[in-house]
Amino acid sequence: MRLLSTLALLLTATLLPAQDFDFKGVPADYAITFATASSRGLKISDSPEAKAFKARLEKLVAGLDKSGKDSKAVQAAIKNATGLDFESPDNRYAGGFSMGKDGSTTGSIIIRALHDSAKLAAHAKAKNVPTLQAGAAKGWKIKELISSVSDELAEAANNFPAPPAEASGMSEDFGVFDVDNNTLVIAQPKEAARIIGLLKGQGASYALPSAQRSAVAATGRAYAIVSVNAAKLPASAELANSGFVSGLFAMGEKGSDQVMRLSATFTSKEKAAPLAMQAQGMLAMAPMMLAGDPSKPETPEEKEMKALAGEFLAGIQPVEASGNQVTLTAKWDTLKLYGIIEKIVTIGASKMKDMPQPTKK
Repeated sequence: MRLLSTLALLLTATLLPAQDFDFKGVPADYAITFATASSRGLKISDSPEAKAFKARLEKLVAGLDKSGKDSKAVQAAIKNATGLDFESPDNRYAGGFSMGKDGSTTGSIIIRALHDSAKLAAHAKAKNVPTLQAGAAKGWKIKELISSVSDELAEAANNFPAPPAEASGMSEDFGVFDVDNNTLVIAQPKEAARIIGLLKGQGASYALPSAQRSAVAATGRAYAIVSVNAAKLPASAELANSGFVSGLFAMGEKGSDQVMRLSATFTSKEKAAPLAMQAQGMLAMAPMMLAGDPSKPETPEEKEMKALAGEFLAGIQPVEASGNQVTLTAKWDTLKLYGIIEKIVTIGASKMKDMPQPTKK
């Protein structure tokens, strides 16, 4: 599971300027969409400080769990099988999903990363990975393909919980479809065929609304965004009564700071007001919640965690309410943010070492 967490972090750590987010291939009817951009030149992930920070964290994790020591070997195995380097600063991701009234979901991920198509095909054939077909495009079942790369990935794939097919509508297997040496599509076959068509210009792909593009640009050099379009969500009385129109999450780098922006748009100023009040109230209450119970003694560890939480909260600015839009902005100095994360991981590592180890049979 540690490996899956690492892969998730890699997905959110690949970064480009806001105007370069590439949604080509992402269906326009998705309710929730996301994109990342190249991290090349960004302090948060492509700098000497970032690399030193990552090395320190890897050392901490490796001291807790043997799987941490195997992460480099896993990455090497992936590169050997596919030619894909997950740590490349030029990797980018896009995708999203839609939801039906019956609770079913349809989604996909487009990986824009240099890899070796011939090497991937040869590996899949040698390992007898089951194939899938998306129109004229050939792919492989994702669980079996992941499992074929290394023992650790096989264990992670087998332990990863899958939603019941009848509840999710995902009766088909997900596959990895190799479009070209720079593009992989992860989706069910029917959806993959639609996405591959969009990538070839057969239809209109999703486009970030202009209002959201300006909000993304406010974060500086944006590197990750998630957009929500309420009109594409399943209709409900609750959604209609809320007046919610759209939402946006964006992360970017401005100078030496990391900037986060959360915004929500409603049908009117009156519909936006309750959220603005609730958000501001929660921010006002946060310091009081950190104060705790003065009648109970605190351990040094608890005091440090409260101090770290205080540092994190200090970066969150007051809620802005402008007409029918509510916006929350946060800003943290990159090196200070590294320090907060590293201290939290160190405290967590210390606690895990002190926990009783399971008895080996």
